[in-house]
Amino acid sequence: MQPVYISLNGTVMANKLNSMMDHVWDGFYTGQKRLSRFPGLIDGNQGVYNLTFTGTPAKKMTFTFYSQNKTGGMTLRIAYPSAVSRSMMKDGKEIEYNQWNETLHMYGPITQSFCGENRYIGVKNIFEFYLETDCVV
Repeated sequence: MQPVYISLNGTVMANKLNSMMDHVWDGFYTGQKRLSRFPGLIDGNQGVYNLTFTGTPAKKMTFTFYSQNKTGGMTLRIAYPSAVSRSMMKDGKEIEYNQWNETLHMYGPITQSFCGENRYIGVKNIFEFYLETDCVV
């Protein structure tokens, strides 16, 4: 899967994440004895980051952003290979997509107004959300 570049307001960065190795192998497949971790180092300056994975993105993921900058944050974009419904959970509750925008014919853009703000870009199969310092989604 190639990184997707869609510029909304300037800076867009592409990041490819590799999972840590699972040291248990059953022939060709890993033993899946532990959850995969995809650590990354990001400059959380309110930018936009396209995340790509070396394999298929997991169906269920947890994101946490740790920073010394308490006002740091970023919009993350994940391009999926298929059109399946996506949702954002925070503190055990689902966060609805942004309001539908009739002019754009899609859900409204991410304004970076709160952690967990999200939208799904149909046809392109991109899930986009905002993450701030010390927030877990």
